Amino acid sequence: MDLEILKDFNSYTNNKWQLKSFDERQAELIIQKFDTSYLIAKLFSIRQISVDDISSYLNPTLKDNIPDPNILVDMDKACERLLAAIKNKEKIAIIGDYDVDGSTSTSCLIKYFKSINVEVIYHIPDRFSEGYGPNKKTFQSFKDQNINIIFTLDCGTVAYEEIKFAKENCMDVIVIDHHQAEINLPEAYAMINPNRLDDTTKLGYLAAVGVTFMFIIGLNRKLRENNWFNDSLKEPNIIALLDMVSLGTICDVVPLIGINRLLVQKGLEVFSKNSNTGLAALIEKANISNKISTYDLGFKLGPRINAGGRLGKSKHGTELLTSEDSLEAKKIAAELDNFNKERQTIEAHILKSAIESLTAEQLEKKIIFAFGQDWHEGVIGIIASRIKQKFNKPCIVFSSKNGIAKGSGRSVKGIDLGNLIIAATQKGIITQGGGHAMAAGLTIDEDKISNLQDFIEGRLAGNESLSENIENYADSIINISAINTELYDDINQLGPFGSNNEEPNFIIKSTKITFIKEFGDNHIRCGLNSDIDKNVEGIAFRSKNTPLGDAIMVNKGKQVSLYGKIKVNEWGGRRIPQLHIEDIGKEIK
Repeated sequence: MDLEILKDFNSYTNNKWQLKSFDERQAELIIQKFDTSYLIAKLFSIRQISVDDISSYLNPTLKDNIPDPNILVDMDKACERLLAAIKNKEKIAIIGDYDVDGSTSTSCLIKYFKSINVEVIYHIPDRFSEGYGPNKKTFQSFKDQNINIIFTLDCGTVAYEEIKFAKENCMDVIVIDHHQAEINLPEAYAMINPNRLDDTTKLGYLAAVGVTFMFIIGLNRKLRENNWFNDSLKEPNIIALLDMVSLGTICDVVPLIGINRLLVQKGLEVFSKNSNTGLAALIEKANISNKISTYDLGFKLGPRINAGGRLGKSKHGTELLTSEDSLEAKKIAAELDNFNKERQTIEAHILKSAIESLTAEQLEKKIIFAFGQDWHEGVIGIIASRIKQKFNKPCIVFSSKNGIAKGSGRSVKGIDLGNLIIAATQKGIITQGGGHAMAAGLTIDEDKISNLQDFIEGRLAGNESLSENIENYADSIINISAINTELYDDINQLGPFGSNNEEPNFIIKSTKITFIKEFGDNHIRCGLNSDIDKNVEGIAFRSKNTPLGDAIMVNKGKQVSLYGKIKVNEWGGRRIPQLHIEDIGKEIK
């Protein structure tokens, strides 16, 4: 019945609405065993969570679900090396990426080493003067400081020359990364990367900070087995690091499944203790007063930490996350907040230029390329993400200077951009590049950009993941009167939500828009009325002067159908249910 009413349905913004499929029989079994509502049983079935797995899914434990770290290739070898280094008081250095995943990975390792009285130095490369990953100049600096072991975190998988240089200078490099690897690996002492081709753990979905946490578990166990901890040196509480692990995991948009979901769930619990001085300062600066959510991590905390790296202050994120001085932390948090505001201004200007530069011919291609001279390299990744969202196609945005272009790309589900970039690098089209399924970065001669696009277009020929029309998939059709705080709490049993564990979307067949009010930065608030005269608040973010916002405006006082997510706004001790509107169509009868 529900499938039939959506058969020829197109929304006012010309999107198709579809219902996700589920197993009716499985849903009935879930209801019988767990006494859930039909809707919640349906959500479990849609996510293909079996009846036998639901109990552990709802109440997972780290003890029962975190695998032995040594299943990762080179893990035990790296832990043994560190045990010897700690015993012999060897000097250790860390180089980390400048994004949130890199900053949290670096901060976790720094804080762990500090907790066991091991001194380390670290370096976060400057995005503009050094670029991504390790470089010989930094490694030479480490050599000059008599460093014995170098960790590369969230980078290093393709740093062939740099790691060879370190080896020739008697420094052991331990790579902890998650980016796509080639067949031949650098000459690192240890390469802990679940995406190396000989790794069979199926943990390639971990962010670098997740792999780093696995290393910390392995090293901590190795020290315990060797009776390193005693009355004067207590075994550290590594669970306390999970706030940073959850932050890096969410911000790197890796699949929120398996271990990742568990790490984020437990990390959100650690956030509630407010034990990290730097994060506490940033939470205050971001005006987050309610219980921390994955949305807060991805859209409030993450962008502020990233802003430092984007605008030339690459160490700010790590300095904040490792700070134990509240005054210093508040100062860094304020600076990151200002950087983020500056980033937003730059981003808006370049996004406008990028979209205006796109020709009809470019928009017909399977991957969109946008190109500009001297565009700010710190925001081109965000621009690529915005264009991808607007046109539902993978996108790479390039900034060129003196004939050399830096590119940053974002992909859509079903297209592994990291693999495409590695393939193009192996073909000699790209000077340097890498990434993972959903994001990639590269350096290329400006005159080879068209060659790269032709190469990727050829690789994507016949790919069915790309569609001209956006299809909005809903978990169920519900009445507006069903939206309340109890339903919201029930739905969130399946969380935390993120990539590959998407927050449920719902279709409201019929509701009347009773009032409309603009607020904030191009947002729209409206009243939604049900057939039993119940009012629910609707919010459409960043919708002013968009097809969605225009459609809401012209339908004031009319019956419409809506597509969106059920939320709760907590304010002043009250919990107010809302529908966050993502699409609008004619009333469905």
